[in-house]
Amino acid sequence: MSSRNAIRTTPSKQPADGHPRLAIVGRGPAGMATAIALLRRLRRPFHLWMIDAADFPQSFGNGPAGQALMSERAGQLSALADRPLDFVDWLKSGLGGGRAAVLPLRGFENVYVPRSVFRDYLTARFGEAFAARRDTTVQTVSAAVTTVRTASGGRLCLTLDDGEEMAFDQVFLATGHGRQGGESTSWQAAERLLWSRERKADAPLLLAGDGPRMAAILLHLRASGHAGPIRILSDGGRIPEPHAATLLDPLTPAMSAATGLAETLRHLRADGARTVGAGGSWQAMIDGLNCQWPALWRALPPEARKRYWRHLRAAHRVRSERIAPELHGRLLRDLRHPATELVDARILGVVADGVRVRRRGSRKTDVMPGRLIDCREDVVQPADGLLSEPGTAMQVEDDGRLTGWGAAAPGLHVLGRAAGCLRPDTRLFADTVRQIYRAATGLDAARTDLSARTLA
Repeated sequence: MSSRNAIRTTPSKQPADGHPRLAIVGRGPAGMATAIALLRRLRRPFHLWMIDAADFPQSFGNGPAGQALMSERAGQLSALADRPLDFVDWLKSGLGGGRAAVLPLRGFENVYVPRSVFRDYLTARFGEAFAARRDTTVQTVSAAVTTVRTASGGRLCLTLDDGEEMAFDQVFLATGHGRQGGESTSWQAAERLLWSRERKADAPLLLAGDGPRMAAILLHLRASGHAGPIRILSDGGRIPEPHAATLLDPLTPAMSAATGLAETLRHLRADGARTVGAGGSWQAMIDGLNCQWPALWRALPPEARKRYWRHLRAAHRVRSERIAPELHGRLLRDLRHPATELVDARILGVVADGVRVRRRGSRKTDVMPGRLIDCREDVVQPADGLLSEPGTAMQVEDDGRLTGWGAAAPGLHVLGRAAGCLRPDTRLFADTVRQIYRAATGLDAARTDLSARTLA
């Protein structure tokens, strides 16, 4: 591989050859998929920087987190928008001649693989796309981005945690849940408490969260031999729901947002009752709702949107983000054990050797003793706090473009979970890939404008 198509590990002087300069903040699944899409779809030469705070132990695909199963089945994990079963084909090709002997009973598209396997797939597809682009350079930067602001010529300037500033024509924020609520933070806390000599054997572990990460860490603690008390602190008393045994075709609910959120939900309940009564599935109904959710959201009046954020967002997320049926069965079995307790409570703050909580239906606050492992996955600050506090007109479009944020919006994309409270529809990986490819395709279509900004 030639030096002009090599990956470097530190920032270097940015080339002045007139090619567009692009940055991806985040090297998780969304960041890797963005790099793959740009290498495949952006036809003109460009320089790409991939920036991440660090390659943390126990982050995506490494350590115990890499042994946990993906929360989506293989048939929904393609990184290529034009080849929806690409990950399934990759799995089959990796088995070679022994494929028939281990062919899953329900087909490869219905299996749940370890996260480390999915990481290897993304790495392989990135390497292939990168090797095919002799006109493109990619550099990796191990640093945290602290601010994003507009610079001269309409570019975007990123400030790194060491004080260095770098200017780009296009920036893609793919930070996932961010550093504060990221994978590595939760898994590191779990490992630290699991093997700590200072932790009292009878002191409970407190797992905060209601999503796939909470389930994975709970089961990891039990599999690693922790038999002590564990309390799951779930606001609403929810736990992840299981996927159906096989992929279901989405059922599109017959409704419109024009009549408001309440009427829309009544239609959904009625359609769902009829569907389930006829042998259908609520999951297929929710998946159908998610398919048309962007259009539905745009049609909702402002007051209905506010009600959604206050009352429905958490339930929508939990019903959309599911776990493997086998993991759900293990979770239910563990919840039947006296050492595991599901507590319907909201965390108000952390105190010495415990947390302050308010239980459902109570006006009083209690201090619950124990050591906290924060597994909450809902994003409070979009893009890890790099964006200003969201205003009423601030939102993320279907291609990741940020609108309503003043002069910094051109050239800035917020992808996947990083959109947080700026985009209400739940971001499953297939949704994120479609959003990423819209961004890459739109960028290639706007190459004339991109050239003008680069040469400014």
